[in-house]
Amino acid sequence: MAVTPTLKTVGQMRQGDHLLLGYDTDEERETVLAAFLLDGLASGHRGFLLPPADIPAGVAFSFLEEHGCRVDEEIAAGRLCVDPHVAAPEGLWDLDEVIRRETRRAVGDGYLGLRVCTEILRAQAGKGLKTLHDSELLLESVFASLPVLGICQYDRRVFDESELTPLTGLHHGRVAADEVWRDDLLAITRTFAPPGLALSGEVDDSNVTAVARALHAETARARARTANGACTHVDLHDLHFIDVGAMRLLMFTALALYAADGTLELSGVAPHVQRVMRVTGWDRVPGLRIEPQGEGI
Repeated sequence: MAVTPTLKTVGQMRQGDHLLLGYDTDEERETVLAAFLLDGLASGHRGFLLPPADIPAGVAFSFLEEHGCRVDEEIAAGRLCVDPHVAAPEGLWDLDEVIRRETRRAVGDGYLGLRVCTEILRAQAGKGLKTLHDSELLLESVFASLPVLGICQYDRRVFDESELTPLTGLHHGRVAADEVWRDDLLAITRTFAPPGLALSGEVDDSNVTAVARALHAETARARARTANGACTHVDLHDLHFIDVGAMRLLMFTALALYAADGTLELSGVAPHVQRVMRVTGWDRVPGLRIEPQGEGI
């Protein structure tokens, strides 16, 4: 029987965690790493990046700038560091020693720990990914004994799920972007393929404002990605209840998007919700698209 790997959000990570990030888009990767590194700066940790190519630190960390991070200042102060070690052909052979050394150096410099992000090119992984497997296995003792947290990144456009599954077993689980919202009834998470939101649980008047805020932010991101015809996707597969007020919010969002030549796309809409929408005529609201069951995420 297959074992479901542990899934943690970035905010749930603790010292010693060595997690795998399988990402579908660059936006997903940057969202997760930005939260991971910025949380580290706020917690007294040094951020350490091991990229798959030899690139300047300012370029490697440039994605943090849109989150308000003054990258050049953080690099100059030593709070963010880049090492091109893994970009070399032999870079995987002593990866455990590199991370052990840099963790001890960070502590010696007065930091409370190290947050390390690594990404390996497929060409360096060895036949049958053997070199990569051996390298990941050696990291276990480093994370078990030192104040270090790590995320190993794997591009799902390059590594397929059959390859990622055994690699996950060499980590403490997988990592995902932080939730947008969570209360006793509802969880809102970002999705990246397709880009949008997923609602899980129940939406009523106690949390509809949180949904409104999340939709507003997501439609802004959609417009930034696509100047014309922006599409905001909302996954409702795990939504068990939605009241009339929240349904009206979705219709209002669709109309606002339509006015800007955009679309609100809903997937996983429960049959009873679809019946209500048909009776009220909301299924014909301009700017709204409801995916047939079986499509979408």
